[in-house]
Amino acid sequence: MNLLDLPLGSRRYLDIARQLAAGIESGRYRAGERLPPERELAQTLDVSRTTVREALLALEIMRYIEIRVGSGVFVLDLAHRSRSDPGEPQGASPSDVLASRRLVEAETAALAAQQVTEPQIAAMHITIDEMAATVDDVARFDAADAQFHSLIAGAAGNDVLAGIVTQLWRMRESDMWAFWYDQTRSVANRQRSVEDHRTILRAIERGLPDAARTAMQAHLDVLADRFYQLKL
Repeated sequence: MNLLDLPLGSRRYLDIARQLAAGIESGRYRAGERLPPERELAQTLDVSRTTVREALLALEIMRYIEIRVGSGVFVLDLAHRSRSDPGEPQGASPSDVLASRRLVEAETAALAAQQVTEPQIAAMHITIDEMAATVDDVARFDAADAQFHSLIAGAAGNDVLAGIVTQLWRMRESDMWAFWYDQTRSVANRQRSVEDHRTILRAIERGLPDAARTAMQAHLDVLADRFYQLKL
């Protein structure tokens, strides 16, 4: 198996999802009931709230529960599961993907700031302009977003790092990522991403590796905060 095909991080969230599913199937948590709060589940199961949150996302994909943002998490009856039966979600957890991107893409941004070419800078500007022009078109915006990060990885001048960045972006195609990301989509968030990208590009264009690294980290921290701040 190629190193880039190996999953990043643990699948701890699936272990917790299985425990909670077993509790639902045993009748400990009954259909229609609200599950205990996220903080309480984290204490009971002795895991982080992030792991609990990702386990809950997995359970919703498997149709054991329904997450009503702002109201709580409610157990679904067996009919929902037997009708869809999608199985366990695939892919690394969103928090693992974001943490890995923070490490890798911060360094590709710093490297790009040291050796980017004028044509590469021009291509990055075009891509950001495309993002700004398509904040109302999710598919086109996402494609331009991916292209911007790919251009930075290419400008870093390291094929291995560029390959890792590509693999990390492919992980956004997983059930877990899509389910979470759909909860955070808004025009305002996309506009914020455009500004974040402009900040990253300014640092790269000026040849400031430390500033480019920090700007990329700040951008990815914003994405993580959106996940953690969802009101379950």
